[in-house]
Amino acid sequence: MKKVFLFATIAALSLGACKQKTETTKLSGVLGEDAPTAVQIQIPDLKIDTTIAVADGNFEVDLPVDAKTLGRIAIGDRIAQFVPDGSALKIDASALEGDKLVEVASDNPNSVQSKYNAMNEWLNKFFDSYYAKMNSGTMPSEEEQDAIVKEYVDYLKGIVKDNKDNALAVAAVEGLRGQIEPSEMEEVLSSLSPALDEVSAIADTKTLLKAQKATAAGQKFIDFEATQPDGSIKKLSDYVGKGKYVLVDFWASWCGPCKREIPNIKDTYNKLKGDKFNVLSVAVWDKPEDTVKAAVEHGVVWDQIINAGQTPTDLYGIEGIPHLILFGPDGSIVARGESLRGEDMAQTIASYIK
Repeated sequence: MKKVFLFATIAALSLGACKQKTETTKLSGVLGEDAPTAVQIQIPDLKIDTTIAVADGNFEVDLPVDAKTLGRIAIGDRIAQFVPDGSALKIDASALEGDKLVEVASDNPNSVQSKYNAMNEWLNKFFDSYYAKMNSGTMPSEEEQDAIVKEYVDYLKGIVKDNKDNALAVAAVEGLRGQIEPSEMEEVLSSLSPALDEVSAIADTKTLLKAQKATAAGQKFIDFEATQPDGSIKKLSDYVGKGKYVLVDFWASWCGPCKREIPNIKDTYNKLKGDKFNVLSVAVWDKPEDTVKAAVEHGVVWDQIINAGQTPTDLYGIEGIPHLILFGPDGSIVARGESLRGEDMAQTIASYIK
């Protein structure tokens, strides 16, 4: 069922008259001679998933107005995002070549869509510059990398500050995930308009933040279980809280960074294994047969839980893998995240073991 949001009558004109906001967002497109026969439009928060026919290389559709949410249109292999903000939106893909991005233009330069385009333009330039620096042959110093991250974070925080009740804030929050500490994210979320609470991306971020706070350093472990390829059940509590420090590596066979981290885990295991320390690999978001094959290929000889799916990442608020958590002898969380990764892993973890 399509959901329509109506906004209060605003925008007093110079003569004192009032103009009511439109109740529809008109989205049209000029796609050219090689246009597909139809385009697909999705607006998940409005429960819209529809196919619109293309006639003579053109299409047009009326959509509800909701400046808080992002829509998605698929034109063949090309994808574009848009904000159904009530302005007239138009796509001109008739002369696009190669992998050039499709832009959704608005007839109002001050519309949320126009601001969304400006944000994307800034982000595209930022990432072009970032990748150029990273691929230049000379890695930026740690201070330079910190400055790059700060520029990105500060820009998105500014977007949130200026757009607390629309889709730009939603997009900015998604961009900040994984880049700022939970306490910072909590501040960002608390600054948003309550109107955004119903947007799925914001609700998901709040759920993630809650899980991260519940599993921060100092908190007790949360148990989970998974059915193994042989039909047996393994639990986190089979390994954690048994009197040893346990480094738990959440990984998957398809994850390149996960596999690149295995040599560091192997080195740590060989140096520290014994009465005080153990390692456990937990396979998430993966097929059991792929996990088993990759574990053999990469020399994973320590304990494993296979086929854990999404449960652990939901419980621990894990956004990306590999993700490492060090549990203490009593099962409390000692440390987690990026600080445990890298060639200094063994030395870092040794500093925690008493």
